Amino acid sequence: MPRYPNGDPDQILAAKLSGRAQRLASAGGSIADAVADLEAMAHGRRDLLAQEAGLMVGWWSAKAGTADYLVAAGLLVMAGADHDQLAQWIELGRRRASAPTHGG
Repeated sequence: MPRYPNGDPDQILAAKLSGRAQRLASAGGSIADAVADLEAMAHGRRDLLAQEAGLMVGWWSAKAGTADYLVAAGLLVMAGADHDQLAQWIELGRRRASAPTHGG
């Protein structure tokens, strides 16, 4: 699920949160420490936590990705994701994963 933030500070932070959550999920360390790390990194941006968690879950549901995606999404939710925004991001993640790829 590559994205290119184009220098937008919100999207850079979103990409960093996503990457950190995936690394923490695959590392298998303390859940409490991982959640605290993501909370600190997010600086209260519950919208971005929800965005990244929702996109991961949506992508996973359409592509049957690795369990690490679901663990990473769970960490983002536990770190304070805005639950009211999750459904829209999950749907967008599904649409992105289901979109035909272009290329040769």
